Amino acid sequence: MNKNEILTLTIAIVAVIVSVATPFAQRKYEEWKARISFKLYIKKYLGVLFNILTYDKIEYHIPSIKDDPEKIHLTLPEFLNRFEKDFKEHQNTVQYRVAFAVLLNLQNLFSVINRSKIEIKRIGVDVMYEHTLAYGSNLSKKNLNKIYGILLLMEHYSSITAFHDRFSELKSIKRINKDGRIVGLELDKDILKDQQMVANDMKHLCNHELSIEEVIKVNKLLIQETKDFFEYDKLMKKKAPNSK
Repeated sequence: MNKNEILTLTIAIVAVIVSVATPFAQRKYEEWKARISFKLYIKKYLGVLFNILTYDKIEYHIPSIKDDPEKIHLTLPEFLNRFEKDFKEHQNTVQYRVAFAVLLNLQNLFSVINRSKIEIKRIGVDVMYEHTLAYGSNLSKKNLNKIYGILLLMEHYSSITAFHDRFSELKSIKRINKDGRIVGLELDKDILKDQQMVANDMKHLCNHELSIEEVIKVNKLLIQETKDFFEYDKLMKKKAPNSK
């Protein structure tokens, strides 16, 4: 076989390889593009909820007998951990100011839960399920499991938190509702004269300790599933001052 024949054969072989490989590479590229696009689509829909669950700060009143107790601002994960600790420590308190702070923090927590429920309703879990079934075929099993995990929790979040909300009728600190939204909190006008009102509300919390635990539990689960999907730890590393 002379050089020209070898060259011709080589070109023919390369042409065959290219003709076979190009459609395969194109298909893989299209699958990759569809996968990335769908993940971005999901993240866009869940973005506001993600911020509520991880970044937004909530006012927290530190239980204290001081006349002017300290207030700090915590993310929801920080808030849940701090409230859980303080409630266990102070649930049998006889100190009016300490009990008042615990009650106020609980109502602040349900204000955030109300925001999360409204956002979940806006997102529309059923629509997300349909879109995932229709367009999620290019996602890996791991990513699909992450999405379905979030959707499953979102689907049950509203019913679980509603069922365990035994605190909407507290006497001392009342919720101001407008069109299904908690827009603020209102102190009873006789709260300074009738401190027994606070004691009775605190007793009500203690009688429904299990409901408080379930509310905290479902929020922690939803936070964790959402963090996993958004790769929260990687995001934090990128934002760290010393990250390269």
